[in-house]
Amino acid sequence: MKIESLLSLSESHDQLVALLNDCVESGASVGFLAPLEAGEAERYWQGMAADLAEGTRTLLVARETGRIAGAVQISYCPKKNGSHRAEVEKLMVHTAFRQRGIAQQLMAEVERQALANQRTLLVLDTRTGDTASILYRKAGYQEAGQIPQFARSSAGTLDGTTFFYKLL
Repeated sequence: MKIESLLSLSESHDQLVALLNDCVESGASVGFLAPLEAGEAERYWQGMAADLAEGTRTLLVARETGRIAGAVQISYCPKKNGSHRAEVEKLMVHTAFRQRGIAQQLMAEVERQALANQRTLLVLDTRTGDTASILYRKAGYQEAGQIPQFARSSAGTLDGTTFFYKLL
């Protein structure tokens, strides 16, 4: 397993689209509703390119035998009073690669990257009751609170979200 930071999406675009489609279709709560509209995943990744170029976001991918098995993003707070914090976004592992420790490896690299960018507070949120909560707690994240009916699910229900943080 190799984890790398992508500065450009051109060579990995198709694999990133496939990863996002797979995760949304399998029920991951990453800001999209299944089924994705035609071109929705492509447009999402195309929109990400500017953030990467500006350095306001880091995209980490985990590769196994050259294939993208997972990804996670770090969004750096641009405000002067928030220059010490970042948000962890869209932790995704392809269904073909789950239960291999990829998410844990990606989260460990998030922390290394955050510290390298002078970020000492990480925040994230996940659907309340999601199995990702177990991962975050094991990685030392503390629950900060919950908001009911925060996001709509593909089934049309309103799900709560749980916010976590970690001081590095």
